[in-house]
Amino acid sequence: MKRCLVLVNPSSGDGKSMESVPKLEKILQETFDEVEVIETTEEGQGAKLAQKACQEKLHSIFVIGGDGTFHEIVNGIAKEDYRPILGLLPGGTNNTYYRLIGENRDLDEAIEAIDLNKTKEVDLGQCNDKFFIYYTCFGRLIDATTSTEGEEKEKLGPLAYIKNIFKALPKDETYQINLVSDGGNYQGPASHVYVLLVDQVGDLNFSEISSSLSSGKLYTFILTNAKTGSKVTALKDIFQGQLDKNEDIKAITCSQLSIEEEEGKTPDLDMDGEMEAILPAKIKVLPKHIRIYIPREDA
Repeated sequence: MKRCLVLVNPSSGDGKSMESVPKLEKILQETFDEVEVIETTEEGQGAKLAQKACQEKLHSIFVIGGDGTFHEIVNGIAKEDYRPILGLLPGGTNNTYYRLIGENRDLDEAIEAIDLNKTKEVDLGQCNDKFFIYYTCFGRLIDATTSTEGEEKEKLGPLAYIKNIFKALPKDETYQINLVSDGGNYQGPASHVYVLLVDQVGDLNFSEISSSLSSGKLYTFILTNAKTGSKVTALKDIFQGQLDKNEDIKAITCSQLSIEEEEGKTPDLDMDGEMEAILPAKIKVLPKHIRIYIPREDA
């Protein structure tokens, strides 16, 4: 029997995700013998249900939610030997990860674009004992990119990011770090460190490096100057896809790294928007660790 599970986070985005579920069910019932729909109502429930789906060897898990929901589900399946195919659908506010696999659609359009015959193996990141779908970092610059909404970008263009960077940065701190990797090392000051599975955040490319969700690489960017002017310059270089050419940026491409703070500080690490780790950290890429459905390009 071919079974699938649909997990819906009803609190993501505008809170109207359940209204689109009947359309999704109709599509899935043409392929699956059994379609079970569950609304997640508490933190951690999605991870437990996803883990159970692995143990019962369900064929697929479809997830309606935002980046935080995707992050939770992936942490539920990452350690399992058998992992169902994931169908990720944009039910959040920014849907940053979904934009890497499909256009920035609304939920109904994404459901209509589902192609149950088209899948792709993609990388996963591991940071200590947790997993991330997209990035892990410390520093607040990431807020200026992931929290800038589409309507705001349409009105203000690049100024929308500049506005948000000044809102995000007032409590920034500089750390003395020691980063060791199989692609290079860095020891010295850092106000921001980003470790990404793909060289892109939303619709911004960090550099001209050719990357993909299955490259088997970690793209690491260290901002060595904590001054606001340096951060604004770095943001400008992100717009131009030249962050790795910024004189205040140390860029390293690797597959695993360790990073520690040398003055005894323990900065929190943001993982896909969730604060779930602190330094010191060991980070590595798990190549092609999960399989996801890819939407039709002509939908």
